[in-house]
Amino acid sequence: MNMKVIREDDELTHIKLSGRVDLEGIGDLDLEFTRHTVTRRKPTLVDISDVDYIASIGLRMLVTAAKVLNKFGARLVLLNPHPDVEDVLRTAGFDKVMPIEHDYERALETLKTAA
Repeated sequence: MNMKVIREDDELTHIKLSGRVDLEGIGDLDLEFTRHTVTRRKPTLVDISDVDYIASIGLRMLVTAAKVLNKFGARLVLLNPHPDVEDVLRTAGFDKVMPIEHDYERALETLKTAA
């Protein structure tokens, strides 16, 4: 898994994940992801359009961040998941904790709504 910080300012955090989000690929990036999301307590947009597989450890990383952010009144929104990844997220009900959007502007609007 790779992580790139697209934007990090007083308004929001925008991160792009790519590759396989699994036990082998997550490594130290779980801590880095947490540092850029949970620690900042800002609305967070996570572009997962280049994630082609997500295992339970990746789901845990995302859900944990989303729940903590929700406690502070911020949201975590997922942007453009691969259809297979989106199916896993929706089937497990994670879209109730982390809204899924396919349009960047719509995702920004969703981030503005209270968690």
